[in-house]
Amino acid sequence: MTAPARPSLNPGQFPRVAAFLDKYATGPGAVPTGNLVDLVGSVQRAAVTDMPFVTATIDNFLPADLYRAVLTDWHAVDLKPVNLPGAEYVGSRKGAQLLSWTAEGSAEALTAAWSRVADAARSAAFVRALFTRFASTVEANLAHPEVADAAVPGFVLWANHDHGPDEALGAHLDGLHKLLTIVLYLDLEGPTTPESGRLWGTTLYDIEPDTIKPVEFSPNAHHKPAGYVDFRPNRAFVMPNINKALHGVAGGQEGVTRRSLMWGYWYFGSNR
Repeated sequence: MTAPARPSLNPGQFPRVAAFLDKYATGPGAVPTGNLVDLVGSVQRAAVTDMPFVTATIDNFLPADLYRAVLTDWHAVDLKPVNLPGAEYVGSRKGAQLLSWTAEGSAEALTAAWSRVADAARSAAFVRALFTRFASTVEANLAHPEVADAAVPGFVLWANHDHGPDEALGAHLDGLHKLLTIVLYLDLEGPTTPESGRLWGTTLYDIEPDTIKPVEFSPNAHHKPAGYVDFRPNRAFVMPNINKALHGVAGGQEGVTRRSLMWGYWYFGSNR
């Protein structure tokens, strides 16, 4: 059987995306291919919507054995409350940075399972397929003046833990140097209800571009939802960034715990 054709990008149509991918391939994307989990095919299965902005879901994202291994290795995560510089309010989330790849390298130690996830998620082939699928959105973001200094690609992987009756993550825009985010929903534990999938998934809001500052968090209750991405185990929520991509995680159920992984593809400024 012939392998499916890899998606190709037209550099003339998307010059900024092409330039990023060229740099990325020799930076974060340069991973050993011997035992690499190939996620390229998952991009072809993405269910894409453009309301209120472009997002996608990919169900059964990780191979079943790797998904189970991530849950087994969770005990090794050193979770701490998430605090972001300049943000007065974030939510009740706890997290742990598992890997931060920059031009200076990465010193974090990962378990075997997380190393496999990190390598698969940051591999050049997967990222090229992903960015090709969402090239028009990423290209528009890269044209924004806020990203004019973008020069250095990066990759950051987090483990996240949300629990209890308080809001998990306030409504916010990501910094525009974070070109694309994937949140991998792992599991929900506790006394869930039919509403749990919506509460512990991601809520999307419809705003005018540039009307809210990036990384400025506010309670989800202050905004009117325009869409929902329901939580489902081993579902990847994909969000190419743009200056109107307001989103949050309401959560808020006593005794319920949500576990997830989150990673982002960055284009840091030249003076970072």
